[in-house]
Amino acid sequence: MKKKLLPLILLGSMLSLFSLQGCVHDALEREAETVQLQQNPLSYIRQEYVKDMDLIAGKQIEWENARTFKHNNNVILISVPVKNESEKLIEELTFRIDGGKISGHLWKFESIENFSSEDHRLGAHEIMKKMTGNVTYIAMEGSMRYQIRVVDGKIVSDISSKFSGDGDMDSCGKKCHGSIDEVVITVPNPPTNPQPPTGPPIPPFVIIPPTPNPNDPCTKAQQGSQKATDNSKTQKFSDAKQGILNNFNQNGKENGVGMGRDTPNGELKATGVQELNANSGDISNPYAYPEADIHNHPGNTPPSAGDVYSMIKYYNSHPSFNTRYIVTPNGTVYALIITNANLFESFITNVPPSQVPGFAPNFSGDMFADYVDISNRETGMAYVLDKYNSGIALTKMDANGNFKKINVKPNSNGSGYTQTPCP
Repeated sequence: MKKKLLPLILLGSMLSLFSLQGCVHDALEREAETVQLQQNPLSYIRQEYVKDMDLIAGKQIEWENARTFKHNNNVILISVPVKNESEKLIEELTFRIDGGKISGHLWKFESIENFSSEDHRLGAHEIMKKMTGNVTYIAMEGSMRYQIRVVDGKIVSDISSKFSGDGDMDSCGKKCHGSIDEVVITVPNPPTNPQPPTGPPIPPFVIIPPTPNPNDPCTKAQQGSQKATDNSKTQKFSDAKQGILNNFNQNGKENGVGMGRDTPNGELKATGVQELNANSGDISNPYAYPEADIHNHPGNTPPSAGDVYSMIKYYNSHPSFNTRYIVTPNGTVYALIITNANLFESFITNVPPSQVPGFAPNFSGDMFADYVDISNRETGMAYVLDKYNSGIALTKMDANGNFKKINVKPNSNGSGYTQTPCP
């Protein structure tokens, strides 16, 4: 019997050895790739990362003119120009390096006027400041695509966007946090009956909740968020929201509804659906105490700078107005809420709008620069409203129908931003 088992044992040992060798080989291969990326990132990107990518197939990539950007002696960004024959088009590849991870993007700058030879040496934001036209930003992995309209160096509108996944467009390479398998720990020989106490009973702990910090962003937004939530759970709001989306399906435009009360504590009322323009419009609110309005964004985009400035203008003549809802065809619902009336009233003086004739107003100065520096418009809006003390907050309806303020902080490594909702 032992002689018969011996070949099976040997075979099992050999299979285990081969499997172990395969794992070791894979680990060594990954380690070698990381070392190569760290030692010569441009060579690794050229030979490995972009290999067989259809997005850049056939393009004349000028690897010899690549520029590298470092932080603490580590390469964090590489930009590579792409040669083309059009004088009105500049293409550029950018590769962000974060540890052992690369994020590649293709930029396309399509101007209505010719670019100069010097423009081809500029970075992405410098090119945008000198042009009028369209800028397209395409991820080399996944399906993220973003396009904006630029007039005289200023972003005036989001033309289109396509995202797969959440705001940062990073997919889970391994198991995502929500899909980690449950681990059950079994305690040997658990007691079958409760054990009698061995001493005097221990009094229960009394936990006193801490006093809310008045400077906490979530505390500031709590009252406005609750008001937005309460009104959104009324039948008036539900009917208005559905009516707006129904109209949009018919006319493809923005549509709006005004909400208010005839007396300060009277019944919440709503107007009929009002057809607006393709990307803007004024909502009539005939009530003595206007309280909120709702409109849709056809392109699934979050609230814009134009929404903020027009809300300030309306609030200054109607102080009872405190909430602006934005609904999108994909089901997302936002609400701009007032968190500090004094800051809100003075915001337009501190950060006056940048107005291009024929287009909606946008932010100006440093606030505009910070806003356009963040490709995700939802994240960018939440971040600059807080940073520049606007007295207004961006909230978003969660799965339970409650509006939660969106908080945004720059990542500690200097790469990107992290978004978290208030509890």
